[in-house]
Order: sequence, then C-alpha cells, then structure tokens
Amino acid sequence: MKCKVCGAMNEDYLEYCENCAALLTPDEPEEVPAPAVEESYVASTGETPPAWGFVRAPQWPRPEFDANTISEEDIPEVQPSRFAPRPQDVRPVQYSAPAPTDRGYTEGVRMHTPAASAYTAPVQQSAPVYTAPVQQSAPVYAAPQVEEEPVRPYSSVQSTPAAPVKTVGTVSDFDEDYDDDDDYSYDSYSAPAFGGGKKAKKSKRSRSGGSHNVLFIAAVAVLVVLIAVFSVIFLNKNYDGSIGAFFSCTFGGNPFPKKATITETTMESGDKAYIVTIYCKNNYTARFTSGETVKEDVVGAMARNCVAWRIPETIFVPDEPFTVSELRIKPDVVVISPKGEETPVEFENEIVIPIPAIGLAITSPTVSDFTTDTAVVPITGTVSDNTAAVFVNETQIPIDEAGNFSTSYTLPENGSYELKVEARKNRYQTATEVFNITYGTGTPEGTGTGDAPSGTVEGNVVFAVNDSVTRYGTTSTMTVSGTMEQGAVITVSGVELEGDLTQDPNGGTFSFTVKTPDVGLYGAVITATKDNAAKSSTFYLEHRPDKDDYMSGVHVLDYDRIKQYPEHDQGYKVSGKVKEIYQTAPFVTALISTDKGDIVFSYYSGVSEVATGDGKTYHLYADPAGTYTLSDGTQLPHMHAWFILKEG
Repeated sequence: MKCKVCGAMNEDYLEYCENCAALLTPDEPEEVPAPAVEESYVASTGETPPAWGFVRAPQWPRPEFDANTISEEDIPEVQPSRFAPRPQDVRPVQYSAPAPTDRGYTEGVRMHTPAASAYTAPVQQSAPVYTAPVQQSAPVYAAPQVEEEPVRPYSSVQSTPAAPVKTVGTVSDFDEDYDDDDDYSYDSYSAPAFGGGKKAKKSKRSRSGGSHNVLFIAAVAVLVVLIAVFSVIFLNKNYDGSIGAFFSCTFGGNPFPKKATITETTMESGDKAYIVTIYCKNNYTARFTSGETVKEDVVGAMARNCVAWRIPETIFVPDEPFTVSELRIKPDVVVISPKGEETPVEFENEIVIPIPAIGLAITSPTVSDFTTDTAVVPITGTVSDNTAAVFVNETQIPIDEAGNFSTSYTLPENGSYELKVEARKNRYQTATEVFNITYGTGTPEGTGTGDAPSGTVEGNVVFAVNDSVTRYGTTSTMTVSGTMEQGAVITVSGVELEGDLTQDPNGGTFSFTVKTPDVGLYGAVITATKDNAAKSSTFYLEHRPDKDDYMSGVHVLDYDRIKQYPEHDQGYKVSGKVKEIYQTAPFVTALISTDKGDIVFSYYSGVSEVATGDGKTYHLYADPAGTYTLSDGTQLPHMHAWFILKEG
C-alpha cells in the first residue's frame, strides 16, 4: 500500500507508514461524473464508450515530510483497524524494546517486542534525533513473522528517547543450516533499521572423540542385553526354554515345539474334567480318541500353535466294572501333518482317576474255608449299592431295595470247590469274596469215627444235631440243639433266631430257636470253628401247612400253566408213577410221569418214602418251585411236595 504522505510503499496489513509513520488509507478510485465523460466521448468520437471504462492513476502529492517533524496532534488517539491483520507465524520471534519514558510519546502506538539477541543502536553524542533513511520505492528489509503486529517506534523532535532496539537471530531464523546432531553457538548480529539482516555465524562446539565411543559401546551393550533377554523370553514361551527344541522343531522333523500338558478343571455342571493342550506346528491336525469319542482340530497361528480340549473325566473311564482301585491313563492323541503322516503325542504326566468301591458283607458262609455235609450251601449278605449286580460263580442273583440278598448254591458232588461272590457295577471297583468248600457226607454211627453220632460232619471240627430235634411241624418256632467238639464256637446264619444262641465250649453243647412264622422251608447254616479250621452244615426245618386245609384248596394239575409260569402261589394235585430218583439227602428229588407230562418234585427226607418200579401211583400235593434242568439240558417244571399219598 502506498503512503499518501511520503509516497513510500508499505505492506497491506500495516496501519502506519514505516517511513513517515503517517496513517495509511486505502486507495479510492477517483470519481468521474458519468455524464461529462459520456458527453465528451460521444461528442468527440460519436461512439458509445466501453462498459468497463478507463480510470486514471491518482496523483498523490509528495510534500516534504519527515517522521521527526510530526507532532502528536497529527496522530489520532484511537484509530480503528481497517486492514487485514498480519499473517500468523508458527515460529514465534520475540522482540524486546526499552520501556518508554514518555507515555504521551507512545500513546496509540504498538511497540515491537524485542527478541533474545539485542540490536544495539549507535550511541548518539548529541540530542537524539532520528533521521529517516533515504526513501526507497520498495523496502528491502523483511522482518521475521511474529504473532503480534509490530509497530516501529519513532522519534519526535520534542523528546529524546533511547534508540529502538531490535533483536533477531533465533534458531528458527536458520532452519536451512541448523543440524540437530551438532551443537552450535549463534553470534549476535546488528541489523540496520529497516534493512536486510545478516545471517548469524555458526561455530561447532568442540567435543571429545572419546565420549562418542563410550556412548556407542554402551548402546551396543544395551542392545546385546535386550537381544539376550528377548531370546530367553521367546524360548521359554514357545519352546519350554530349550534351544534343542527350537532347532529340532524349526529345522528338523519334530512337530512339537513344546510338551503336551494335562490340567485338572471342572465342567460348567461342576463335574471333574481335564484340559489337554497339544503344542504343534501350524496346519497340523490334532486328533483325540477315547472309545467312540473323536475330536479333531487344525493347529493355526491364531491359536498360538496349540489345540486345547476340555474333556470330562467320564470319557476316560470305560463303562465297565474294574478290579483296580485307580486308573492311570494317558490320552490317545496323534498329530497329522499336511502330508498325512501321523505322530503320536507323548505326555510326561498321566491322568489318575480313583475308582469308587462297592461294599459287600457276607453273612453266610461265615468263614472262607469250611467243610459241609450237604450239597446246598446257603449264601446271604448285603451290598452297599442296590443298583449293583451280585453274582455267585457268574450267576446273577436278585437283591432287594435295601441291598440284601439271599440264595443257595448246590454243589454237584463230593469234592473241593471254590465259591466266588461278587458285587459289580460299571465304573466301580468290584467287591469279591471267595470261599473254599469241601463237600463230604455224614458218617453213620459206628463207622468212620467210632463214637461219632449220626449226622456228624467229617473233618477237624466235629459237631452234630441231636436226633430228638423235630425237623418239621406247623408251629411258628422250632428249637435246634446239638453237640460239638470242646473249644469250638458255633455260629448260625440263613435264618432269623428268636433270642440268642446258647453254647458251652467247655461242655461241648449248643442250642438255638428259629422263627418259622410262615409255611415254607427254612435252612439254618450251622458252622463250627476251632482255631483255623471250620466246618459248616445246613439243617432244614419245614413249616408245613395244615393238611386238611391244604388238600381241600389244591387245583387239578394245569401242566401248561406251571410250565409257562414255573413260580406262582397255588397248590396242585399231581398223580403219576415215579420214574427216577436223583437225590435222597437232605432232600429227595425224583421224576414223576403224569398223563400230561413229566415233573420233577422234591420233599424233605424222612417225611415220606418213594421208590421206582414198585407199580404204585403217587398222589402229590405240591406248589410250583421253578424249573429243573436235567443232565441232557432238558428243563422240566419243578414242584415242592408237602404231602405224598401212595395208592396200590
């Protein structure tokens, strides 16, 4: 913008002339009356002037004017800003100037802020009079851009303030030559007022070459330590800290960077489980197999080169009974390469699963080794879990809701036998009791043992039941008494006693009373024990029904029914001839032939006698008692005869 007073050119954003400090006003085009121009132009040429017209440059007066001669009255106290503000610069340049001594001198003038390096004006010997430099058409000096709009102070003739001080030379003034890696000191420089400044000189500080070497060595040492630390962390995280595993997995054929692990945990339901983690190379397939359960997953980098399965404990336990108290299992896992090669996974630890046991208590027999004079051995006891199955020599027997069971086992012939009772349940430890039995017969009086009475059991421990004991009747109790070897101890099982067992080891006697409330056959197992020897014998007591009442209530034989339903509550009359006798003691077991079919019947010996080939017809009053298997495998209906009548 051109000053209207002195004619000097100024920047567009200045309000006062830098040469004469006069108020700058924007150029306004000279108004030319349109009619006069139109008339003169039309009159002279006879043509219509162009629409844009012509504007003559204004002729501004150039009076002799000096900033040193201006008075305070020429400067308005408040001058509004009519120009665009100075452009902002992100690089701040500070200016410092001495504090003014005359408030009226600086009123309405904005002072420059001097920078850190001071511009020193020449010392004036006489009264300070500021002389403006020769006017130039275009000032050469370009001040550094600052945040605030600088205003050059001026000197008046009336006052003699100190010469303005201007400082330049900050680091931002030398961006093109500044080096961040070196230290430089910048010398102050003096710039003439409104003239171009001189670039500061740079001098590199002296530095010892040894300090560079020390820093370099320290940096290398720190770098080596960091590499070592991160290498250890990398090996521990991915290869169990083994350099050998790193090389064998990276450059060898080993697909396992780390060892497989097994960790105990629980399922959401609270059941016990195990987390099986397999570390393997990428793109390998890990396969877990347990019975019919198969799991497969592909190893990927996103899964940190591993596969983890949460497997319930029940999957590792086969659904079968066990003879051991605990299972030691290593999961069956293989990894399959992309080429199809399988490699089994080896586990250092194994899964240990305790197997719960079933409680089994045998009340009869009472000793594990004994001798008996009867082929039928009663077996009674209790199992702790009523859902378990009880087997006697691989034959399952029934149990009640309380876990009680009662049965008998028939020995085929004289000799030694092993009787095994087992309680089994899947995923439980099998409970087992084993008995060694010697099967012998009673010795008649006067033979074998000399003075031994009839019914004495052969062996080391001698005992016998008195002949006066009634073995059948219709009463609700029956009393049994007998003799035994001195020093022996008698136990009774298989029946319910009324009162206690009475025995005199020194006198060699014993007695007990059996409850027989219902019609049926009761087998009292009597065992005599002395030291490490024991003998056992079953003594049968028969509570028989009333003869007249029973016979009047029987039905005519329905062979098809008793064959289809071998056990039910109903008495039948069976008539026929005895064809064969299978056993005589302690029960008589024989085959009777009827007009509807053959039937096997049994009865307690001593009640009656039957014979074959005598031509007599036998009438049996009997109840169904199951089936009987002959030696050739044929199964026939089996009945218990309460009363036997002979005809002819």
